[in-house]
Amino acid sequence: MGAEKITSKIKEDAKIKADSIVAEAQANYDATIAEAKEEAEKRKQAILRKGEKESEMAENRILADARLSSKKKLLEERENTIQMTIEKLEEDLMKLPQKDEYKDILTSMVIKGVLSIGGGELVIEMNKNDFELIGDETLWKLEKEVEEKLNIVTVLKKGEPIDIIGGCIVKSADGTKVSDNSLESTFNRNIDSVRAKIADLLF
Repeated sequence: MGAEKITSKIKEDAKIKADSIVAEAQANYDATIAEAKEEAEKRKQAILRKGEKESEMAENRILADARLSSKKKLLEERENTIQMTIEKLEEDLMKLPQKDEYKDILTSMVIKGVLSIGGGELVIEMNKNDFELIGDETLWKLEKEVEEKLNIVTVLKKGEPIDIIGGCIVKSADGTKVSDNSLESTFNRNIDSVRAKIADLLF
C-alpha cells in the first residue's frame, strides 16, 4: 500500500471515528436535554401544584377567618340582645311593687320562706312600704295557714325595715336559718334559667 493510500485510509478511519464520536456526543446531548426538559417540566408542574395548594389553603384560611369572625359577631349580638332583655326584666322587677297583684305575690313569698324554714318562731324582714302593705292581721292569717300545712305552732314577727326592692327575708328567731325571698335575690338565683328561656324565645 502506497503512502497516499495509507494516508487516505488513516483519514477515512479518523473521519469514521470522529463521526462516531460526534454522533455519540449528539445522542448524549439530546438525551441530556430531553432529561433536563422532563425534569424542568416536573418541577414546573410541582410548583404549579404547590401554588394551587397554597392558593387553596390561603382561600380556606380566609373563609375560616370570615366564618369565625361572623360567628363571633353573631354571638356578641346574641349576648347583647339577651343582656338588654335581662335589663328590661330588671326594670320591670323594680316596678313590680307598684302593681295591683303585688300584695298577693308578696304574701306567697312570705309563705314560701316560712315553709322552707319549717315554721316556728320567725322574723320577717321587708322594706318599709311592704310592711305597710302586710299588716298584723295579714301576718296572723299567714300564721294560721302555715300551721295548718306544717302542723307546727308558728309565730311571725316583724323585723326592722331593710333596703330591698321588694319581697321578704324570713329568719328563725335565733338567726340560724334564713330564707331570702327578696325580689332581687330571687331574680339572681334564677338568672341562668332566665337567660336560657330568653335564648329559647329569641333564637
